[in-house]
Amino acid sequence: MRQALFLFAAAALIFFGCGARVERNIRKAVHRGSWYPADKSSVENRLEQYMAVQVSTVSALVPAPFNGTVIGLIMPHAGWIYCDSVAAEAVKLIRGKTFNDVILIGPSHREALSGIAIDDSEAWETPFGLRSVNAELGNKINVLKQAAFNGKIHKKEHSLEVVLPYLEYALGDFLLTPVIVGQSFEDSSALARRIAALYQEGMLFAASSDMSHYLNYDKANEMDGRCLAYIENFDSEGLKTALKNGEVQLCGASAVLAVMEASRLAGADAVKVLKYANSGDTVGDKSRVVGYAAVCFYKKGVEMLNSEEKKTLLNIARKTLEQYASTGRVPDFNIESERLKEVQGAFVTLKKGGMLRGCIGNIVGAKPLWQTVRDMAVESSSRDPRFPRVTKDELRDIKIEISVLTPPQKVTADDVVLGRDGVIIRRGARQGVYLPQVADETGWSKEEFMGSLCKHKAGLSEEAWREDDTDILTFQADVFGE
Repeated sequence: MRQALFLFAAAALIFFGCGARVERNIRKAVHRGSWYPADKSSVENRLEQYMAVQVSTVSALVPAPFNGTVIGLIMPHAGWIYCDSVAAEAVKLIRGKTFNDVILIGPSHREALSGIAIDDSEAWETPFGLRSVNAELGNKINVLKQAAFNGKIHKKEHSLEVVLPYLEYALGDFLLTPVIVGQSFEDSSALARRIAALYQEGMLFAASSDMSHYLNYDKANEMDGRCLAYIENFDSEGLKTALKNGEVQLCGASAVLAVMEASRLAGADAVKVLKYANSGDTVGDKSRVVGYAAVCFYKKGVEMLNSEEKKTLLNIARKTLEQYASTGRVPDFNIESERLKEVQGAFVTLKKGGMLRGCIGNIVGAKPLWQTVRDMAVESSSRDPRFPRVTKDELRDIKIEISVLTPPQKVTADDVVLGRDGVIIRRGARQGVYLPQVADETGWSKEEFMGSLCKHKAGLSEEAWREDDTDILTFQADVFGE
């Protein structure tokens, strides 16, 4: 009897277990086909009109308007008919870039919310299929006392759903972390600090927000211009005051502030307003308009020099060496290139017969680039303590190499990539630096490279780079020579 019951139970388990349907927790696309196109091809066709420009007879993507790492975005969440031409500027910027995670933050329009609501869905339904949610990242945000998992408040809210297809079209595959934040600025600041602490390369913060609502066309332009000025200056406190006083409007104010502050904390040091327009521009009625903006928060990179700019810098270094060796005077130059007037660090390296003859530079720029190169040409030819002063007779045998540097960033030893990174070792008043090309020239392993840098450049022990009280910073260089 006991055996029969066991067999029956086993059969029942097999029958009902195999046949049972497990419901997945999917957040449905409730606004598809009304606020934005219903299917993937329609999304692609709609956005494709904004992506291409005519270059002669060749269609090409519009290039990014700056050189750097995108960390945060602001994108509008109105119906696409009103604002997709604005959102498309953000799409152009990130299209083809790789982001593993997107933390998408917006306001609640349909239900009052106090605190931070993290969606607990397994995936979101979109015109592109199912977009998986990063539950692990959601759990890490949920440690905030203001935060809670609350799928109910996400269920019919449009602010994130309307923006998501833009991101899917631009990025392809990524994990989504959907967050809705209430109107408390304290909550937005707490969220900003938390996600900034979680930030790593390959993560994007995106805020969903429209701007002024139902003003006339001129008033909207004026008010939104003031709002964007606060954002462009990373002035979150000024923006909060202006919002409280009614001087500016953002329907997703807390989302914008969270992304703005988190981006800055994560390393963003510049802001670019990609496009502003209002519904008067996009649909024509200018009596009562809504404002829209696409904004990017990014970390500046080094804009690569073109061949003429490199040639100009090498010419400055060569003429400086010649005049200084002959007369002891430093020449002046009339520089028209705006790129060469940007403040940036650089090294000037002199070689004779393939051997080092002098090398001095400024890692952190304090002067316009052309002036840094001129002054470092003087320093490397006359003040490198390892070598005697370069004479006029030597100049014909001297070859000049210039390294234009990115700003240094603090890293761990594991982050250092030989041949790509220049490295600074710093402890207290002791500091040493190797340019990126040192690794290629010596063929050292990382241990040899770091040990030599510590011992011979910083005056520390060879193992100092492994110790907690030693700072390691890296930078990259655009290296070119005669």
